[in-house]
Amino acid sequence: MAKRNLRNIAAFARYRSSDSYPVTKLMAPHARHAMISRVCYFPEFNLYYARLPKCANTTIIRTLASSIDPKLDQISTSGLKTLFNRLPSAREFENAYKFVVLREPVVRAVSAWRNKGHSKVFIRKHRYAGDDSTVPTLEQFLTALRDNDYFQNAHFLPQTDMIPGPLDDFEVGMLDQLEPFLEKVCTKAIGNYGGLKSDRKVATDARKRVLEISDRERALIEELYAKDIQVYENYRNTM
Repeated sequence: MAKRNLRNIAAFARYRSSDSYPVTKLMAPHARHAMISRVCYFPEFNLYYARLPKCANTTIIRTLASSIDPKLDQISTSGLKTLFNRLPSAREFENAYKFVVLREPVVRAVSAWRNKGHSKVFIRKHRYAGDDSTVPTLEQFLTALRDNDYFQNAHFLPQTDMIPGPLDDFEVGMLDQLEPFLEKVCTKAIGNYGGLKSDRKVATDARKRVLEISDRERALIEELYAKDIQVYENYRNTM
């Protein structure tokens, strides 16, 4: 059994579930189970990264890995996410340098649709457009999330629901200012910055698509992600 798994077992052993584990307990109840596999902690640097889906976490993980050791560039992204999925103890989490990167909520919602909503596997399973082969429109996708499957997939959860504890405890960055923010985090926590490791293979055209959405689609996003929008704008205005 891998060392990282032994560590996770030891950290989690005293708790019955993700509802009682001190880190995920700080999240919204519907987000706790999904986030256990996304906890990202670096004990050697006392660094905790709140890894949020659809917020460039592939680029962030690869940038952190390269800054720690260039040899980690040879490991797949899924391998790195597993490697860094270490569960901190309550004391370790309390004392950690924590950071998170937020994405503009409307762009994030459109990205989730472009990435997941267009997947053949997703379409066959959920039939948001009424059959198992038609790509749902953004309106169909958002309406179905609201009515049926809002909390079934971490990629569609509000990003603020997946952050353990108050944002004031975190160094908060914005996705559109990612490189200078990661340089700051890596230099402070790791003592080295290996450069931004952007992965365009997983990028969507969400920012362009946002310019084309209807008033109805925007209203649905604002309904689903009202808190995200408010928090994002509050932090944006302080920067």
